[in-house]
Amino acid sequence: MTVSPAPTELKRRSSWLRTVAITLLVLVLFCLALWWQRSVLVELLLQQALKQSALSSPSLSGLSFDSKHAKLTEISFGLATPVGDLTVAMQDVATDYDLEKRTIHNVSIGHAALKLKYRPAAQSASNTAENGPISLPLDRLSIARLEIDIDTPWGLSSFAGQADITHGAADAVEARFQDARQSIHLKIDPGFSAAKLNVQRLPSGSILELNARQLDGPAKQIKLNAGALSLIEWFNSSLLIPQTLRAKTQSYDLSKLSPLLSATQLSASAKTPDNFATLQADVALQRNKQSLVAIDLSMTNKQTIDMNGHLDIAASEAFDLIKPWLPAIAASWTVAGGKVGGNLQMHKLSNQDTSGTAHLTITDLALTAGAAKIENGNIGLNIPELADRTVDLTVEVPTLGLGKDLIAHNLSVKAIYLDQELTLSQAKLALFGGTMELMPDKIRLEQTPILLTLRLHEVDLSQLLTSLHYPNISGTGSIAGELPLQLSAGTIDVQDGSLSGTQPGVLRYVGPADNQNIAFKALRNLVYQHLQAKVNYRPNGEYHLGLRLEGSNPEVLSGHPLAFNLNISGQLPELLQKGILAGDLERTILEQAIAKPADVEKSPKPPSGDQQPKPPPADRRNQ
Repeated sequence: MTVSPAPTELKRRSSWLRTVAITLLVLVLFCLALWWQRSVLVELLLQQALKQSALSSPSLSGLSFDSKHAKLTEISFGLATPVGDLTVAMQDVATDYDLEKRTIHNVSIGHAALKLKYRPAAQSASNTAENGPISLPLDRLSIARLEIDIDTPWGLSSFAGQADITHGAADAVEARFQDARQSIHLKIDPGFSAAKLNVQRLPSGSILELNARQLDGPAKQIKLNAGALSLIEWFNSSLLIPQTLRAKTQSYDLSKLSPLLSATQLSASAKTPDNFATLQADVALQRNKQSLVAIDLSMTNKQTIDMNGHLDIAASEAFDLIKPWLPAIAASWTVAGGKVGGNLQMHKLSNQDTSGTAHLTITDLALTAGAAKIENGNIGLNIPELADRTVDLTVEVPTLGLGKDLIAHNLSVKAIYLDQELTLSQAKLALFGGTMELMPDKIRLEQTPILLTLRLHEVDLSQLLTSLHYPNISGTGSIAGELPLQLSAGTIDVQDGSLSGTQPGVLRYVGPADNQNIAFKALRNLVYQHLQAKVNYRPNGEYHLGLRLEGSNPEVLSGHPLAFNLNISGQLPELLQKGILAGDLERTILEQAIAKPADVEKSPKPPSGDQQPKPPPADRRNQ
C-alpha cells in the first residue's frame, strides 16, 4: 500500500531545493566575481605583504595572471644592502611558470632602473660573512632596457644597455650585459666554485679576461689577462669606470703610446690558501713573451705586505711611456739607445710606515735634446730606505755634446733629493781643457729663482776662443773664476761673474784693421800677464763683458806695457741650447780701438843710451 507525501511535506521539500539552488547560484556568482577580480585581490595582498617585508616604499600595479603566466605593469621598491641603499624600478614584467612543479621558467622585463649609493665603509662588515652559493630561482631573466647607476666616492659608475641571464644545468649561471660599446659575459659554475669574466669591445676585439677558481673553498685563485692598450682605452672610455678615475686618464694622449702598447700584454694572478688571510700575487707586462715589468706581492695575516718588483726595458720604450707626462720641452727629445733596469723591495706592517729599498739604473743612454747629445750615459736613482723618502742620484756621462763642435767629457753628478730639496754634492764636467763645476749647495726646487755658483778651473783660452767661432781671434793661456747663476722658468741670469787668467798667454787678432792704430798693432800679438773679466748675462739673451788686459807686444813701442779696457755687449739668444756665443766681438774691439785709440797706453820716447823706458804712471781706461 503506497502512501503519498502530504502537501505540506511537498512544499517544504520544494522550498529547500529552491534555497539550495539559490545558494549555489550565489556561490557560483561570488566565485566568478572573485575569479574575475582575482588580480586586484592578489595585487592588494602582495602590496600588503611587501609593506611588511624589509623593502622600503614598495609599490606595484597592473597585475594580471592565469595558471601559466603573470604580468605586472610596474613595481618599485627600496632596499638597504650591506654596501649601500638600493632603489629598483621595473616596468612591463612578465613571467611564465609551472604551478605543479613550483618552478618559474622565464622572466622578461621591458625596462629596469637600479640606483645604488655605494658606502665603502660598510663593505668591511659585509665581507666578514661567508658567501653562500649563488642560485637563480628561474630559467632565464631578460631585460630589454637596463639602467644601472652606482654613486661612488670616485664619481658615478653607470651602464645602459640590455641584459640576459640564464640558469643552466646544475645551477650554473651565465649573464651577458651589452651596450653600444662593450659586451660583458659572466659565467658562474655550480655552487660558485668558479667564475669567468670576459669583456669584449664591440663590434670586435678582446679587452680583458678574468678567471677565478676554487671560490667555494678557502684556497682561491684569480688570473687576469688583457692587452695593455685595450685595457687602458677601456678604462679611459667605459662609463662603468667612475668619473673621477676616468678623468685622470682622459687628459693623456694615448695615440703616442699606441705603437708601444699595442703588442704589450698584461697578466696578473693571485692566490690565497686561507680566504685572503694570506695572499700571493704576480703582475707582469710582456712583449713577444719577454718580460718588461714584473711585480711579486705577498701578504700574511692581513697585516704584513712584502713586494718585489723588477723592471727591464729599452730606454727608448721607457721614454715613450713617460713622454706624455714630461714637460713640453721634452717633446723633441729622442732616445736612440740604452737600457732601463730596476728593482723594488717593500715591507709594510699594519699601522707602520713602509720600509724597503728601490733602485733604478739607466745604462748606455744615448739621448739627443736639442743641440745637447749624451752618449754612453749612466744614471742611477737609489732609495736606501723607503720610509725616509731619500733619493740618491748619480749621473756619469763620458761624452756630452753641447752644440756644434763643442764636446764636454766626464760629466759627473751626485745629489740627494728629499722633500723638494736637492742637496748637490758634486756636478762637474771637463770642458775647454779644464773643468767646470757647480758648487755644493742645498737647492729648494719649489723656490725661484734657484741660486747656484758655476766655478771654472784652468779653462784653456785657446779652446774657448775656438768655440766662439771667430777665426780672426786666437790666444793661449788659461782662466778660472766663478759665475753666480740664477735659474727660473727655463731662464738663466748671471750677475757679476768674475774670470781671471791663471797664467800668462798670448792674444792675437789677425782680422782687418787700421795697421796705423796702436791698439790693433798691439793686438796682433799681445803677450799678456794679467787678464780679468766681469760677466753679466740677462734672461733675454743680452750679455755684457768687461774685459781688462795688461801686457805688451814686442813689436809695438819696444814692448812697452799696455793696458786694454774693453766693454763688449751683445745678444746670446740660445747660449745653453746651442753651446756657442753669438755677437760681434771683432766689430766691438775694432770700434772701440778706432774711436778711442788713446785707451792704449804708451810711455814717452825712451831716452838715449841704455836707459830703458819707464812705464806710464797710470792707465787711462775706456769707460
